Amino acid sequence: MRFLGRLFQLVGLLLVLEALYYGIVLDSMGKEMTFLIIGGAVFYLGRMIEARG
Repeated sequence: MRFLGRLFQLVGLLLVLEALYYGIVLDSMGKEMTFLIIGGAVFYLGRMIEARG
């Protein structure tokens, strides 16, 4: 379970990085906030999975 939690955390961080890209390069606040919220939720899910396992 620990590996799965770490994988979710990695995916969450990549989504937050993509949000930063959308905000800076493409100047799209809507996509930036969407990816930021989804990335944060996926990262937090990974933290919860890692804590259980």
